[in-house]
Amino acid sequence: MTKLVSANGTMPVVLDFGKSRSVRRQIILANPNTVFFPRCMDHGMAGCFAEPRLSDRFGLPGRLWMTLLVMTLLTSGATAADPCDVDAALWRSRQIETIATKVQHANSKDERLEYEARGSWLRRWEPGQMPSAPADAPDESELVPEPLLQDLTRPAGVDLSAWRQMVDSQTRLLDVDSDDARKDNLRTTIRIASKLETDLAAQLADDSKTLATPTSWVLAYTRYRLGRALAYRELPVVREGWPIVDTDRYQKRLLAVYDRLTQQTHGDRAEFILLQDRMFRRSGNKGLALELLEANRRSIQPKWYLKKRRDLLQEIGWDPPYREAAKLYLEAGYDDES
Repeated sequence: MTKLVSANGTMPVVLDFGKSRSVRRQIILANPNTVFFPRCMDHGMAGCFAEPRLSDRFGLPGRLWMTLLVMTLLTSGATAADPCDVDAALWRSRQIETIATKVQHANSKDERLEYEARGSWLRRWEPGQMPSAPADAPDESELVPEPLLQDLTRPAGVDLSAWRQMVDSQTRLLDVDSDDARKDNLRTTIRIASKLETDLAAQLADDSKTLATPTSWVLAYTRYRLGRALAYRELPVVREGWPIVDTDRYQKRLLAVYDRLTQQTHGDRAEFILLQDRMFRRSGNKGLALELLEANRRSIQPKWYLKKRRDLLQEIGWDPPYREAAKLYLEAGYDDES
């Protein structure tokens, strides 16, 4: 077989091919841009350029006619669909069919919901058209910011010394649990957040299962920071320096903190969505994690939305959308070191 490819690589032109019709059909399905000239095998390459019927029909020498035809095909390739997008669309179609079958044969409600979430995301995705992070994210108009105890009036019934101690604990917690130093300070963060949660729950018992007061929001944010720090311990880079020795004890502690937070918030809260997303992710419900991320993308910092979307797609094993998501993450100016 002899093949010419246009300058942009999008229009393969087969000039010499003698396979059967069924084989040609398979190749066309795999590459719709392929053009066959079946008589080439009968006459050799010279036969392709000296086919008498071409000369008779168009009044041109066969070699000149074929030259013009090939040049036209190579030029028209500039407007052809990107083969990567064509391949991705075919992959997407097959994946959707596979997921639909898994939904029908799911062994439990949770398994069915997970596959339905994956199918929902894939049906929305158009290869080559994946959106970047919303330009106006994060939209904080509907988010409750973390209150500072030092700015609040000491509630009645709370001892002054205990209040000052909690104010100091929160100040130190916010200092060590920053974006730049979070992974380096996990031991300190877990220790301070654990004590602050205990003190807040003891001094303000009514705040433990509500979001009705500023101090209750302080408690919720403290639980969020504690849960996030515990979840970060599972990261490979963290485990290298601080291995999890007692996995059962660690698991119970993480789940208990997360349970206390969800009981207090009574459902999804965009302020704490990244911890909920991580809990879905670590339990294997990556489709649900992906859909939760998408539903709250306007409330998430662009870097974390783009990074977590990329990572989830890779963990699910969806290479075509993963590659597109990774490209968008880099194009936005982020990398894993920043």
